[in-house]
Amino acid sequence: MSKSDLSLLNAAAGEITQEALIRNVNNDLQAEAAVEEAQQAALAAAAEKQLQIDDDNDDDFDDFANDPEVQSLQEKRLAALKARYMEEKAYHMQGHGEYREIVEEEFLKEVCASDNVVVHFYHNEFFRCKVIDKHMRVIAPKHKRCKFLYLNAEKAPFFVDKLMIRMLPTLVVFKDGVAGERLVGFEDLGNKDEFRTEVLEHWLSKAGCIKIKASDVALAEQSDHSDDSDED
Repeated sequence: MSKSDLSLLNAAAGEITQEALIRNVNNDLQAEAAVEEAQQAALAAAAEKQLQIDDDNDDDFDDFANDPEVQSLQEKRLAALKARYMEEKAYHMQGHGEYREIVEEEFLKEVCASDNVVVHFYHNEFFRCKVIDKHMRVIAPKHKRCKFLYLNAEKAPFFVDKLMIRMLPTLVVFKDGVAGERLVGFEDLGNKDEFRTEVLEHWLSKAGCIKIKASDVALAEQSDHSDDSDED
């Protein structure tokens, strides 16, 4: 075979190889395009399905929102919230929600203006009166249905005599303007200067002027038992 024939064969082989390479590349590109097209189609189908689900959920929500029982519950809930707001507003206007000092001239007006009132008769120099003050400042904001006041016994001789206040501190509970239960000294609080606020809350709840949770009752009773054990 001559050199010219060999050159022709090599050229032909090169062309065949190049064509095969181009064909393979084209096949690969077409395959990749087909895969990408299939993925796009799958994504489009998934999006359409999700849209249909969302539409169904919206329809279900509309049905739920339009349900007469649901609407009735919503109306009752709104009415309860409104009533609670109006109640708290009324209590605030009557001076509830804080522990306030009054003078003798204000006593009758304050005591008769609310259903439940607690008045602490105190003396400026008595340590135990300051202990009561500390706990009352914690209790008052928690129990807005009861009014919490404190009155300087030295500056209120008429009511001190009228109510027969003989020892300080003394707490007097008023129901509808009428004096009822009273706490004299710390005897009912374990007769110690240090006690939990829940112990005083428990006493007030038993006096009927506030309501407390069962867990707070248990905590107060636990403190009472602890005090008894310490004394033993």
